[in-house]
Amino acid sequence: MKSNQWIKFCAAFVILPAVLFLSIYSLDQKGFFQIDQIKIDVTTSESQKNFIAPKIEILKNKLSAFKGMSLWRFPLSQVATILKDEQWVGEFRLSRSWPSSLEIEIEPQAVSFLIQSSQDKFSPVSESGLVLDKVDSKEAPNAIISHDVVLLKNKKIRDGALTVLKSLPTQGRLHQSQVSEIGYDKKEGYWIRLLQSEVKINLGEDQFEIKSARVSQVIDYLESRDLKARVIDANLSKKVLVRLHQTP
Repeated sequence: MKSNQWIKFCAAFVILPAVLFLSIYSLDQKGFFQIDQIKIDVTTSESQKNFIAPKIEILKNKLSAFKGMSLWRFPLSQVATILKDEQWVGEFRLSRSWPSSLEIEIEPQAVSFLIQSSQDKFSPVSESGLVLDKVDSKEAPNAIISHDVVLLKNKKIRDGALTVLKSLPTQGRLHQSQVSEIGYDKKEGYWIRLLQSEVKINLGEDQFEIKSARVSQVIDYLESRDLKARVIDANLSKKVLVRLHQTP
């Protein structure tokens, strides 16, 4: 008796998966799992929408070749290969949405600053130091600008600019959102320009965090005295030199 029950159990264990497989196979042959929709969800900030939008359209055109293929048998590695070749793509996640959709979640490379290489062309630089494809002014994200082409040609200097921006305070007048421009000079080293006051701040070649903290204190002091600085030079040993606007 127990032997018969064991045989029935073994038969069910073999037959049921086989029936399920044949059912799925039959549906697949009839086109039930054909990919008819590719959903792309991109997490991006408002300031980078114009930069990302055309790239999404290009990606959609590339992926449209997969429509009509079987979602059941489709290797996600093919999509992963395409996404890895897209410079602007940072992180991504792929998933099948049954019965016929492919879902892609993308987190783009965050743009740290732009290098203006010509009158209307900008090279975005990601926070990881990657130089992305050139864009025109209409597609360029809202970011800090550099007019120094040396940052485009010299990776070491470019990485230094990223270090400068990362060393700025997380809040206050010296926060990254308050910076309009960054540059590099052989004599002065790195410098930044503030958005509202247009004051130029020289930071030299090193100790950016310490210098940024000193400059923040100086800016607070100047504002409390209603003084307008033209240049703040922090590239001195334990000192900060301030050149004020001359009053008429």
